Amino acid sequence: MRHTMLAGVSALALLSAPAFAGGMIEPVMEPDVVAAATASSSAGIIVPLLLLLLIAAAVAGDSGDEMTVSDARLKTDIQWVGMASGLPIYQFRYKGTPQVFEGVMAQDVALVQPDAVVHGSTGLMAVNYAKLGLKLRRVH
Repeated sequence: MRHTMLAGVSALALLSAPAFAGGMIEPVMEPDVVAAATASSSAGIIVPLLLLLLIAAAVAGDSGDEMTVSDARLKTDIQWVGMASGLPIYQFRYKGTPQVFEGVMAQDVALVQPDAVVHGSTGLMAVNYAKLGLKLRRVH
């Protein structure tokens, strides 16, 4: 009878006490941490401005050795318009600019004529249009 009574009291004590996984110690709840998004106010404008300068120099210059940033990752609204010198020709806009250009993608040129492509320190590719016998053309 003593064993039955002791078992009943022990069971009652266990049922009435709060139970937590891993033991009888109450878990510590960590507060949610929300990272604030921070950005430089000028970061979004610097890259398009630099691209615009490179494009303007390439279109305005008449030197045959000028490299033009022509990486597909910098372009948007890309539309195939035909072929020239064994390469696909596209109309596109550089991201962040309203002007429409007609030219090649550096990734295509790298497969057909790799000596006309330069890989920049940022990983972006530029094309020497003179080596291709083509010109980057501003459409509008």
